[in-house]
Amino acid sequence: MSKRKRVRHNSDIPEISFTRKQNVLCVSSVSADGRRTNQRAIPFTPIPPSPVKTSTRAQVKNFSELQECFITDGDFIMAGDDGNVENERLRWDAADNPLDEFKPRTFEYLKELLRLEGRGGIEPLCLCGGKNNVVYRCHDCTDARLSCKICTLDQHGCRPFHSVEKWNGSFFERVSLKSLGLKLQLGHPHGHACLMPRQARTGFVVVDIDSSQEVDVYFCMCQPQDVVGDHWQQLMRRELFPAMSTQPHTAFTFRLLRFFHTLTLQGKVNLYDYYISIENRMDGAKIAPQKDRYEAFRRVLREWRFLKMLKRGGAGIKFQSLTDIHRGQLAPRCLACPIPGVNLPDDWQLASASKSFIYRKFICVDACFRLKRRKISSEQADPGLATGLAYFVPQDLYQPFQKGIGDQKEVDRCTGGRLAAIEQANVKFNKGYATTGVVLCLCARHEVVEPNGAVDLDKGEKYALTDYAISASQSLSETALPRVLSYDIACQYHKNFFNRLPNLPEPIRMETDKKKWTFAVPKLHIRGHGVDCQRNFSLHLLCGVGQSDCEGSERHWGNEGPIATSTREMGPGHRRDTIDDHFLSWTHRKRIGLGNFLLIRRKTAAKQERIHAQEFVKLCTSQASSMEEWSKMVNDWENGDSDENPYILPDIGSTEEEVRLKYAEQEAEEARRGIIPLHEVSPSAFMQIGLDLEEAQRILGLDIQSENWNTLKQKTDLVTRCAQIQRSIGRFRTLQHIYTPLALASAPTTHETTNVVESESIPLLLPSSLDSKLLSQPEMKSWGEMELQFRRGQMHSAIHEVRMRLSIRSGMHRKRAMDTRGQRESKKARDKMAKNDRYMDEAKLKFRAAWNATKVLTGGREDSIGYPFLNDADIHMIEDPDVTAPGNNRKIKGAQFREKEVSLLVKGESRKTTSWLWNSFDSSEDSEAIHEATQVEWMKARARDLRWKEEVQLINEEMHRTLVTLQYEAQEWLSWVTEAGEDTGPEGEGITAYALRQASIRTGLARKFEIMWEENKVPDVPLAEASRTIGGENGESDDDDDDDDYDGR
Repeated sequence: MSKRKRVRHNSDIPEISFTRKQNVLCVSSVSADGRRTNQRAIPFTPIPPSPVKTSTRAQVKNFSELQECFITDGDFIMAGDDGNVENERLRWDAADNPLDEFKPRTFEYLKELLRLEGRGGIEPLCLCGGKNNVVYRCHDCTDARLSCKICTLDQHGCRPFHSVEKWNGSFFERVSLKSLGLKLQLGHPHGHACLMPRQARTGFVVVDIDSSQEVDVYFCMCQPQDVVGDHWQQLMRRELFPAMSTQPHTAFTFRLLRFFHTLTLQGKVNLYDYYISIENRMDGAKIAPQKDRYEAFRRVLREWRFLKMLKRGGAGIKFQSLTDIHRGQLAPRCLACPIPGVNLPDDWQLASASKSFIYRKFICVDACFRLKRRKISSEQADPGLATGLAYFVPQDLYQPFQKGIGDQKEVDRCTGGRLAAIEQANVKFNKGYATTGVVLCLCARHEVVEPNGAVDLDKGEKYALTDYAISASQSLSETALPRVLSYDIACQYHKNFFNRLPNLPEPIRMETDKKKWTFAVPKLHIRGHGVDCQRNFSLHLLCGVGQSDCEGSERHWGNEGPIATSTREMGPGHRRDTIDDHFLSWTHRKRIGLGNFLLIRRKTAAKQERIHAQEFVKLCTSQASSMEEWSKMVNDWENGDSDENPYILPDIGSTEEEVRLKYAEQEAEEARRGIIPLHEVSPSAFMQIGLDLEEAQRILGLDIQSENWNTLKQKTDLVTRCAQIQRSIGRFRTLQHIYTPLALASAPTTHETTNVVESESIPLLLPSSLDSKLLSQPEMKSWGEMELQFRRGQMHSAIHEVRMRLSIRSGMHRKRAMDTRGQRESKKARDKMAKNDRYMDEAKLKFRAAWNATKVLTGGREDSIGYPFLNDADIHMIEDPDVTAPGNNRKIKGAQFREKEVSLLVKGESRKTTSWLWNSFDSSEDSEAIHEATQVEWMKARARDLRWKEEVQLINEEMHRTLVTLQYEAQEWLSWVTEAGEDTGPEGEGITAYALRQASIRTGLARKFEIMWEENKVPDVPLAEASRTIGGENGESDDDDDDDDYDGR
């Protein structure tokens, strides 16, 4: 039997070797007895792999041609030549849901945890072989076996802050290494005795990353002080940060400070909660008293942050004292922004007009009112350590300026609704607060915080304080650079900007040419402005801005918002130091993330540039006869030779008031000629009365549908309103007997109603409600023409009303999301939005009624109405409504959001699907309207094409500038080492090592970015060198400039 089995297996072995390359499709079926699963292999020809898969597979190591065999009960299970196989399908339930595997074993896991509460069944013998009691164990050591006292002390000579437990005969209890006799000797390597040790103060506490305990510390007194250092220096050289420099009795490990610093910058964890978690870990039951070191921890962490900021800024290498550091020099600058003398050619100012935009500096400014501070402490008691050296402006100049400006006098004249930043400039909920928020200036394209770009607010967002932030930050860079300033209220803010600059203190006042400044409103904020603002300050239409959305400040505030709870309770200096540190971390992450950030943008820009170029070419082909005229028109406006904005569609059509005025003037002229009307109510007033009654009925019907009429007062009010409408209709009937008796004759002789609520449905018998035969009668034609004029005016006015209400609603939603907190404020915001939506519904119904009436009066021809029908889907802002729907961005997680972030934020004019509501015109008024509307759409298509072309050039230039700046900074760190001299001592070696490491980091980043961009090079999109050419030459410079980096340590 065994021989036959071996023969069978030997004969099967050759069959295994060639099944690897056979492409089969396995079909499963159940046998007739229901006990087996049969699989039949059907050969098929696979689809050849894509080039990407082919290149990927080529990098994978060759596997054996032999297929894996699953052995069960001594039999091979594989696909044979006969195409049949009996095999139970493999199931991987644990991989589908790991919790399903864990749950049945819950108590097994639990027993393991309980087992560790005891000694674990280990023989009570120490590894040293001694006869001492084996009762100690350490949770922090990887070896959990029990040890004797002597071995425990030997094992923890270099680990004095571990948590040790002792078996008391019944259970383990925590003991300190100090109680076991462990001594921490400073000034000597471990194992070397000190000839003259001096014990630190009794009760010396060391706080580590997860523990706080007393340690027996000894200072070295056997060596000269200039060699071993003072007591606080001996602690520092053992990576222990003393709470005080004289007679320290508390220290914090560098490990703790590094860990918490990283944790709070990334997770926004506050210091109090972290310290309490350490105390809870030491004694969760709070039985033994613990020494509180929270205040010392808070002070030391603040010092640590300041020292790390100095270290990263080159202090101790380039700067030898705090007085050598000027304002803003500890804040690293953006790698991709233009810096003359660093990453720009020498002759950059000679660039042609078509290329000069790549040397623009984009900045955006915005305020955050979550970063408040209560009236705690004072500037005298807490002035701050780094104030003025990084992001916040120096307070010695700012505070007197802030107190002397008084209330803001500017008036909101924006046509798109109220701007809260202007209206609330002098009153911004400042009761109980010393600071109500922060105004910040950032790089608009890369979201890097500008040095000295942050100022505190005492009330609202005053122009003068915003001026201070802009001037203080921009005066630190080359003032000759052209700039684009983005601000959510730029339409009003820019008007007296240059007239206000001379009022600023001279040390921070920037001297600039106003011709070099361009003002814009960010792409999401522009939707809350009126049509005029959307055409004059839109980043979609301004030349040389690419696809900049300038909404980086909002993303930045979203990141910094969580620290508001803790900074609100700090003193002024502590708060500024903390926020500076978080700004520095944000800037560091933006700098090191530029490689992927610019790569994603370049891919998007290359794709969109091709798409919009093709679309624009098609549009130019179809409008070839008007190309020359339109091109000249838009070029004249862009070059400043014309004040007429070609992107604004002429306002064709008359409003209700204009129609009413026209008929009033006609009737006044008739009166002057002696033509007496049939009644003291003129014909146009008669028509207006009818239309007003129709609107009253429409509003009543809307109220009945949207409100409850349950109480007696509500029912009384409803009955009163209905009775008023019926009385008004009765008076209108009297006028109809005089002016339109034919229309009145077509109505039923009596109008009986069984319920007074039906007043909203009583027919008014206006000309548009009559049939075509009656409407064609001579005595009714003039009335039909008059109503048609009024109806066109109604449509025109309703369109403007809907637009305005949409703009207001957009602003309300944005303000509610950013500033509204609490039930009371949320209810107020909801009530305001509901009221605004009600007005919009009234305008919508008014337009639809006028549209239907116009259709009847024009003989049923929709092409003669002048407007499309207004559907609910048409009522949205300029962008596609789904793009900015609440929560859309939150649904995109992780890497998917990072890849789509750019495309989502620029969605709108650049890739829009626009409602006709925003491009409406009354085509029935003038045939020229269609031509002008086509002209505007051609210019918008041209703008989209140009903005994507500019974006490609801007990104290429930014890539090049990033590499050049990194190399410049690397050389700068190396030059500082040379200037510092050749100090061969420990400090000199540390300075040299740190500078070389910083230079290596920048060189490594440059190499990483360059490889990343080359490997993902977009076809037909040249790298940055192409956009840097000026007059056929490339220019680079290596002049000095101060620019630092944050290395994460």
